Amino acid sequence: MTGSDIEKTRDRPRRWLDTTLGELDAIIDETRRGHSQLGVFPSMYRSVTAEIRDAVRSDFFDDGKAMEDLAVTFADRYLDAYRRWSNADTTTDSWKIAFEAATDGRRRMIAQHLLAGMNAHINLDLGIVAADIAGNEPERLHTDFLRVNQILFQKLNGLQEALGSVSTRMAWIDRLGGTLDERLMKLSIKDARDRAWDLALDLIENPEDSNAIIETRDQETADLSHTILGGVLPVRALSWFVAGSEPADVTAVLDAFAEKPIDLDAVEAAVSAEAGIRRG
Repeated sequence: MTGSDIEKTRDRPRRWLDTTLGELDAIIDETRRGHSQLGVFPSMYRSVTAEIRDAVRSDFFDDGKAMEDLAVTFADRYLDAYRRWSNADTTTDSWKIAFEAATDGRRRMIAQHLLAGMNAHINLDLGIVAADIAGNEPERLHTDFLRVNQILFQKLNGLQEALGSVSTRMAWIDRLGGTLDERLMKLSIKDARDRAWDLALDLIENPEDSNAIIETRDQETADLSHTILGGVLPVRALSWFVAGSEPADVTAVLDAFAEKPIDLDAVEAAVSAEAGIRRG
């Protein structure tokens, strides 16, 4: 796919997060009726997006309007990719791999479907959208960007519980590893979001090379998706072991991803420690 097909989002109309949540609900309902693994990622993603909406409404962010614009436009990247793929149209290689893995009939871990979606959305989409929203002033969004990181990290705690409730072998691995797997997940997501921020800066600083930059990142992200989905033997072996204990009916998985409240004070404390800031 060419860089021109992976268009930036600057000219898209801005919408509200409630509308976005409704569109995610429609996909989740559709995949629930079809008992499809395609519902795994949006079920988790909807929960995070709802938390960001609530944080915007409580004036948690320095620039709530910009963060709502970012969250809506960010979700549009996923929604557009899903619609394109559903209509047999072209989409990014990163999303194509994730969607195909959810529909090829092979049993994979729930965690693999989540990570493949998060990989496409964070490693590729987020940097493109952040560049669009930040314009020529990226630093004005950076602290709020870190706050979103921490909201996502808190969600991981609930995600661990959700996965354990529907995957007995994943729960066993979780108990065996203590907090190790959670720490590794957080490090992986932090690395992905750091790379997304670097992509945004690269796109802002080199607009004439944006197509080539996006194409390169899409290929790198697609290669990582192949690894996540079993492109190497250890991952295939783990997938075979864990997936065998997970429900074939995805509705049980979707039900497990119930929204859990976020502690915004804890989010702010973590961001203050990371960025060395204090809110007034």
